[in-house]
Amino acid sequence: MVVSKEEFNGKVALVTGGAAGIGRATALGLAAGGAQVVVSDIAVEAGEAVAAEIRAAGGSAHFRRADATQGSEVRELVAFAAGLTGRLDIAHNNVGFSWGTGVEDITEEDWDKTVDLCMKAPWLCMKSELPLMVAKGTGAIVNTASMSGVRYSEVANVAYSAAKAAVIHMTRYVAVAYAKHGIRVNAVSPGLVKTQAVEKFLDPEQQNALAAMSQPIGRIISPDEIADAVIWLCSGAASMVTGENVCVAGGHQAL
Repeated sequence: MVVSKEEFNGKVALVTGGAAGIGRATALGLAAGGAQVVVSDIAVEAGEAVAAEIRAAGGSAHFRRADATQGSEVRELVAFAAGLTGRLDIAHNNVGFSWGTGVEDITEEDWDKTVDLCMKAPWLCMKSELPLMVAKGTGAIVNTASMSGVRYSEVANVAYSAAKAAVIHMTRYVAVAYAKHGIRVNAVSPGLVKTQAVEKFLDPEQQNALAAMSQPIGRIISPDEIADAVIWLCSGAASMVTGENVCVAGGHQAL
């Protein structure tokens, strides 16, 4: 998304899962709009590379390693972001992955890991982000959900699907609860996106076949196209948008 250099000027933005894919694209876009961006991930080398890429382009960025499923690490991460200028204006809570398959075959361990990363992590992030935004009377949060949380997807397991559905409802709950504080909270639900995780499990032919089947527009989505929605939701252009789940899925939701 093309935004003016002044759109996020003076604002601090936090992006979890920012080392690659959607998170990287969002971090780059927010920085291009003038935000001071904190990139966080457990992938240190890749995360530091994203921050360096932003700085090389003339933006402001810092990398901070944090496991978003651990409350103490999330608190330290958010405190670091707020410590840069004394505020936190934007947060993209973007971590997520799944382990295991099926309903009967998925192990309890894989269920817990998936739900912790996909549902507990955004809650932990908001738990620390919201007080800072309340103090300033403004803020924008975007949680990454998934089309598998909107409708059945044969390529997503039960834990991931349930957790992402919970993210959508949690987003709406928090949006209503904090609207009086001037804070907007929304979600984006991507369809099939060309990320490293997708490329790890599906070869190009499989990606194209799945996109053709599940997305009426008929092609896979780029991370930048999801980031565009996130950045719009964080911008002044979406000043009256809160509690929404924006599906960026090439028409998947209409099937």
